[in-house]
Amino acid sequence: MTRAAAPTPPKFPRGGVRAPSPDQIEPDQMEEATLRGALFEEGDWPALAALHSVTFAGCVFRRVNLTGSAWERVRLLDVRFEDCDLSGARWTDVSLDRVEVTGSRLLGLQAAGVRLRHVRLTRVHAPLSVWQRADALHLHLNSCDLSEASFMEAKLPGVVVRDCRLHRTDLRGAQLDGADLRGSALGGLRAGAADLQGVTVEAAQVLDLAYLLGVQVEELPGDA
Repeated sequence: MTRAAAPTPPKFPRGGVRAPSPDQIEPDQMEEATLRGALFEEGDWPALAALHSVTFAGCVFRRVNLTGSAWERVRLLDVRFEDCDLSGARWTDVSLDRVEVTGSRLLGLQAAGVRLRHVRLTRVHAPLSVWQRADALHLHLNSCDLSEASFMEAKLPGVVVRDCRLHRTDLRGAQLDGADLRGSALGGLRAGAADLQGVTVEAAQVLDLAYLLGVQVEELPGDA
């Protein structure tokens, strides 16, 4: 059974982060660019709407509107998203290393095949998000809404899902050895009995999973 350690937090430049200069985010300069120590703060950033082969290293996104953005072959290394909106964003061949996402909206995010290393999501609203075939190590999800999200065929060994809502979340075919779902709402979870091998839950959660095992739960009738 795999028991992954807590994610390593992002590392930022000693001098802090600062807003990028206008020439750094010109559309013709963004292709295959690397931005280091950049602070993207407040509202819309048109330069971030469609990115290809860009690396963000030691960067912070704070209250940024990224709804409907399309990122392809983007690498996020030592990055933090704070109170951002990525609803409807499309991530293709994106990798996250030492990334934290807090207080943000990921409603309907399309992130199939995403690579996740040392990632923590806290108070994230992500119903209907798609993480199919994600490849994750050292992933922690805390107080998130993952209702009707899809993690089909994702590699999630040792994932910690604490105090999250997993209503109709799809884990079919996911690799969950060593996963810890304690404290989360599992009603309507979509998974097979084999998918849950090696998963840790609390006794109170077993009733929510009984239907997946073909078990019928009924109270013993009182004496006649």
